[in-house]
Amino acid sequence: MHKRLAALGVATSVAFAVGLALGPATADAASPVYGEHVITIEVVEKGTAINMVDVAPAGSALGDQLIGTGDLLGRDGRKLGRSSFVGTSTDAKPRTAELLTFVYELPGGKITTEGTAKLSATDPVFDEQFAITGGTGAYKSASGQVRVLQETVERAKVTFKILR
Repeated sequence: MHKRLAALGVATSVAFAVGLALGPATADAASPVYGEHVITIEVVEKGTAINMVDVAPAGSALGDQLIGTGDLLGRDGRKLGRSSFVGTSTDAKPRTAELLTFVYELPGGKITTEGTAKLSATDPVFDEQFAITGGTGAYKSASGQVRVLQETVERAKVTFKILR
């Protein structure tokens, strides 16, 4: 039990330190679960590559995929990590909803997220919350949610609320 608490403390300290490097970070003293707190990390995601897979029938169809990568930038514009994503259209016409899976590579580990988004034909493209489904390294026991404000196709504000 003591080893587990010590490991949680070390992992939390590492994650909090990473959060300070990435952007505004806070650790809530009043936590929703005894012995845990929330770490907030904010980054800007800039798309670097994107590809559309058009399934039959041609045009907007259920199952079309959007696959891409991006750079994660800190407040000073410095590259801090990368993102990768796959989106699958869950509406046939017009394309207005997607099931999205993201992997965010941050200093100290990776965070995976998943959820649905309702797409808009105007900016912002979407503003949605996604569940943190797992992580590696400093984030191996992370849970919580991620807000993705997809301002344009090439730019998003990403805010992680990591429950530790």
